[in-house]
Amino acid sequence: MLLLLGLGGGVTALWLTAPDSGTATDQTTTSTADEPTEDAGTWHPLEPGHSPAGSAEQLDQVLAENPLLGAQLAEPEECALPATEGGAVPAEELTGYLRAGADCLAGAWTDALAPEGIDFDPPEIVVFTTEDLPEEAGCDPGRFSDFAPVVCHGDNTLYWPAPWDPGFSHTSAEETPQLYMWHLSYTYTAFALSAASLDGYYGALQLALAQQPDRADEVQRRWALQLSCLSSAATFRMPDGVRPDGRVADFVTSPEAQAAPATPGEPSPAARAQWVRAGRDSGGELDACGTWTAPADAVT
Repeated sequence: MLLLLGLGGGVTALWLTAPDSGTATDQTTTSTADEPTEDAGTWHPLEPGHSPAGSAEQLDQVLAENPLLGAQLAEPEECALPATEGGAVPAEELTGYLRAGADCLAGAWTDALAPEGIDFDPPEIVVFTTEDLPEEAGCDPGRFSDFAPVVCHGDNTLYWPAPWDPGFSHTSAEETPQLYMWHLSYTYTAFALSAASLDGYYGALQLALAQQPDRADEVQRRWALQLSCLSSAATFRMPDGVRPDGRVADFVTSPEAQAAPATPGEPSPAARAQWVRAGRDSGGELDACGTWTAPADAVT
């Protein structure tokens, strides 16, 4: 039986509740907001150390019309992960394995964002253990655990825990690259969102809604669901052999694969599965991931 634990929930929760020093969400608590302008409701790239100006309604409008939704993910001409015998990739081979997958995602996101005027700087991939934490990581050491990758914007690095096994050990040789790519894409997509400054707009919107907890929870769900949809779209644009297929595809798109919400700001398994399938069926057209304009009952 293919076993996937906590799929699609844990990484988002870690990123949103414990931003590193390089995230725009963190910067909004210490940096100076841009001066209000007539374009406060229009997307523009944010300079480091700046948070966007605007009301909650204007910030919500920016997220609803964000440039990622005009992007198109093409299928990479080539993408192959090193062959394995199935199961979890040995720790000594994991860095090379993940970097091969990341190269596929880097090309896809770079080509998708360039027409939107967004430069994408692909993150580094570093494998770690909690017994030997990266000494020069650009984010809080307290964020590192054996249970989830760490999105570290401070040094533009995706840190991957060597012991983490959300089902890898239960895969066949054919399924191993599919499941690794699924989880890698989920975390990797956070860097694409950041390249478009969307984490800055999202963080500013959350601050603007500090006195409206119910609305803030809904905004958090919309953000998380867009991440799930975009990462699914990227994964399902991969070539045969890497793209989820068979029981991997069936499972990762099902409600049973999604983490149960621990807080009102986390999506329901049904909603997350719905948006995962929207990404799968998008053909790389990212306007299918418009969670910000979706009806409330689609983002529960």
